[in-house]
Amino acid sequence: MNFYPCKAYLLAFVCWTLASLSHADEPRALYVSDSPATPALIEPGSADETAYGFLSQQIASGEADDAANVLENTLNQIQASRHRYHEDLIVPLTLLGDARMAQQDLDAALDLYARARHVARVSHGLFDIKQLAVVYREADALIAAGDIKSAAKREEYAYEVMRKAYPNYDAATLPGLMRLGDFYLNTFNYLSARAMYTAAMNVHSSNQTDFSVDAIPALRGIAISHRLERFPPIYIANPDSSAFDNPTPGLRSPEFDRQQIAFNNFPAGEKALQQIIEIRRRQEPEDIQETLNAIVELADWHLLFGRSNMANTLYSEVYKQMLESGVDAASFFAKPTLVYLPKPDNPRPPPADRRAEPADGLVTLSFDVAPTGRIRKLVTVESKPEKLMDFRVRRSMRLAIFRPQLIDGLPVVAEAQTYTHEFRYFPKLDPAAAVINPASQPPTEES
Repeated sequence: MNFYPCKAYLLAFVCWTLASLSHADEPRALYVSDSPATPALIEPGSADETAYGFLSQQIASGEADDAANVLENTLNQIQASRHRYHEDLIVPLTLLGDARMAQQDLDAALDLYARARHVARVSHGLFDIKQLAVVYREADALIAAGDIKSAAKREEYAYEVMRKAYPNYDAATLPGLMRLGDFYLNTFNYLSARAMYTAAMNVHSSNQTDFSVDAIPALRGIAISHRLERFPPIYIANPDSSAFDNPTPGLRSPEFDRQQIAFNNFPAGEKALQQIIEIRRRQEPEDIQETLNAIVELADWHLLFGRSNMANTLYSEVYKQMLESGVDAASFFAKPTLVYLPKPDNPRPPPADRRAEPADGLVTLSFDVAPTGRIRKLVTVESKPEKLMDFRVRRSMRLAIFRPQLIDGLPVVAEAQTYTHEFRYFPKLDPAAAVINPASQPPTEES
């Protein structure tokens, strides 16, 4: 299997799936923790901020070329006056890597990050946390390059460094736990992600912050991991097959040893969403909008697991509370909202010597959405090219689940809804116009 296209496809769609758990009016492109996990490269008020703060801002504002020239001169001066592995090289090497990333030169950025990490380890020790700002950048660059397996090794190494630097259940380990959990979740390693989020909640419990707003990202991560386990983001014809070529975790820790216990334990995901609601209600002052968003997430969970009556009771309650707080509830529930749709596989391309340039295809479906969130009266309105993807898209749509339309706080049948699935495909060449591969032909006397 070609690793990169598979991973790019998986990451893109998992991101789309995770976004459906977010607020309808504030969609997220990717599930990440609300607190920054990457340690600062430049500490505020330090000498590095005086020397490199402006260059860092230049790179962030799109002036990477100018910053790169200054940083190259700075590196040459430091190496000439000191040596190739002096700790003063760490920040300019890393910033020059940032500049190369901004210039889309991933190979150069990876080389610079690797060198900065090596200098940091030589200067401060193999497991010193000063290297984390560089290691996480290296992981981000590897993800951008499509090398997810190498990125996983960097993410796991960073977590190991952080775990060795702090005692068990120290709050300082939370950023590393959350970042690694986010990485696993976005590469469909939902069991490993759940292990990290559960470990993060154990840290919160030990520090008596398990009912604070800071615990919400870990709780939501636990819920999403259970949801992905039960509702995969792409259509899988054979549940026993390995549809996702995700990297195998290389860590060995008690969190991973216990993760199998949580397999198919879906009530734990529901409990996590209920705890989020409780946290929102305990806030002083309470953020009514965030509380309602949390209730909607729990209602969506009930809908997914076939408890439509319970889900509709919660939707009606949210509708009522929206009206009481002056929010336009009618607009929020004006039409069905897609909660789950397993994406169909793209058509298999023909052999390379018989394929034309890729083209855009689509399938448009019409259907009604019942108060249970399920569809009925499915009709194919348009397909291009005809019948190429009709069966696959219809098959996936029959598994779709929608948040129902509400009128005056009551779920109703939403008629004549449409959905268009767009895809890329390779048209077949006419046999007479197909390019003949010389290597596949028998040798002639002239050859």
